[in-house]
Amino acid sequence: MLDLASPEEDEGQYRKASPSSVSRPRVAVVATVHWPATTRLCLEMADGGIEVRALVPDDHALFKMCTVTVERLGRTRSEALRTIRHTVERHSPDLLVPADEPAIDLLRVLYERALRGRGAKPDRMAKLIEASLGAPSSFVFARKKSLFVSLARDEGLSVPRTEIVRDLRQLAACMATARFPLVIKRDETSGGEGVRIVANEAEARRTFLDLRARSGRVFALRQVVRKLDLAYLQHFRRARPTITVQDYIEGRPANRAVVCDRGQVLAGLSVEVLQSSQSTGPATVVRVIDSPEMASAAAHIVRRLGLSGFVGFDFMLETASGRAYLIEMNQRPTQICHLALNASSDMIGALARGLSAAVRHRATPNISSRTVALFPQESWRDPASGFLESAHHDVPWQEPEFIAAYRQPVAPEPLTWVQLVRQALRSPWRLSRRRALSADVDPPAVRPQTLRGKDVIHV
Repeated sequence: MLDLASPEEDEGQYRKASPSSVSRPRVAVVATVHWPATTRLCLEMADGGIEVRALVPDDHALFKMCTVTVERLGRTRSEALRTIRHTVERHSPDLLVPADEPAIDLLRVLYERALRGRGAKPDRMAKLIEASLGAPSSFVFARKKSLFVSLARDEGLSVPRTEIVRDLRQLAACMATARFPLVIKRDETSGGEGVRIVANEAEARRTFLDLRARSGRVFALRQVVRKLDLAYLQHFRRARPTITVQDYIEGRPANRAVVCDRGQVLAGLSVEVLQSSQSTGPATVVRVIDSPEMASAAAHIVRRLGLSGFVGFDFMLETASGRAYLIEMNQRPTQICHLALNASSDMIGALARGLSAAVRHRATPNISSRTVALFPQESWRDPASGFLESAHHDVPWQEPEFIAAYRQPVAPEPLTWVQLVRQALRSPWRLSRRRALSADVDPPAVRPQTLRGKDVIHV
């Protein structure tokens, strides 16, 4: 996958190749949840000279985009595995990009099956997944936060003090020598879902029990019933995910996103988080920073694990010292992977050049300020946010379908049948309630309002 142009070549003009003379590199993106960042990444890759095929849930906004080929991933895990396998067999992508943690798990399952000789061309599938994610030995570190922190510490990188706790007794022993607040984490989670900041012992005990219950057999059975997918029964055979207690670093969250190939970083971007959706949730406003310490730590891990594809590294920048503490790794694209200031930060450009030596696109800066309000994340968080005016609001004005699709918040996952039934049962009551209330008030006045230049009437 290599043959990168020098930065001097990148700063030159586009060398546009006609479709008839150059075959565009092919990338298949696999998404199990509906994140706007996935849609944006697909659109930016297509604009960067890559032929993108997205395998996504039924209700994904990518179905409304015209520059990306989109296929239905499937509702259950077995359907999803079959779709990915057929896509690889029929379309021969150069790279697979998992957009979220469940998508990574799907690729790992296919890899394990390929090693056992299952599928039409198992050798081809195994090599493709290795080219997409990196060395197989790296797979476990992305899933298990506890092992990753241990590896980073052994490699001499700065990490918070972290202890594994298996029961309440070990938790009590840990808290006896710790100072609050503390961070409690569960392996095999993402997006802040399994991360909690606790302020005292009682809160720590409740959090530990809650995180442990969410990985138990009862929870797995509930998921089988809610989502009608027997794949969740696999949790019966797995050991409970490890729970850790970690020192809280007083400071600012930060992220380093890179695209890499077999242990070599091709391009990357570092940011600090100015605003997030919640205390441990995804960022909504970031500031681009120059952090040699973060860049060095990310390159060290990429090289040590032989990683490929998009990878995100989470840090905490300690207020007192400015030291960058490595927290965890996401073996998938993060929300900033489409951003570019120059050649060294243009991850999509570097990926395109690495996949096809014939396609030479210069790194095109697509942000005008180092402070970036991500769209639609920040407008969803607060439509009146001052960052929407003071920062570069990262709205893709050239993609009106994207803007329309994410003008209002969308759920990351479709409603389960349980939620649909509850909604249906409540609807008749709400309708009768509205009718009863409307009978007691005067009818609303008719008022004209201009919408997109046309007079419409709201009643």
